[in-house]
Amino acid sequence: MAKARLETDIAPDFALEDTRGNEVRLSDFRGKKHVLLVLNRGFI
Repeated sequence: MAKARLETDIAPDFALEDTRGNEVRLSDFRGKKHVLLVLNRGFI
């Protein structure tokens, strides 16, 4: 069973493509006060 993550845990780094096809990594925002992540599955 996976260990529960705490609010104080550091999130693992990952990369996604933005709408222009550029790779954006979570670590690119290290040191920023707020990061908003929106995962849109698209419209059906």
